Amino acid sequence: MTLLAHEPWYGEPYHRANPTGALRQLVYGYGNGLIIYLILEQQKRIVIERVLWLEDLG
Repeated sequence: MTLLAHEPWYGEPYHRANPTGALRQLVYGYGNGLIIYLILEQQKRIVIERVLWLEDLG
């Protein structure tokens, strides 16, 4: 969360067809998690849309 607060544009674009879009995704937890978030730059806010954790079942 600290990374999102300080560097929100660090994440990859959620839609590859829109590389400068405000909807972003960030992989975390050694590649097992994904956060999808929206950057509202004028309001200086980040809205977390979805947090996923992909459990290692192996």
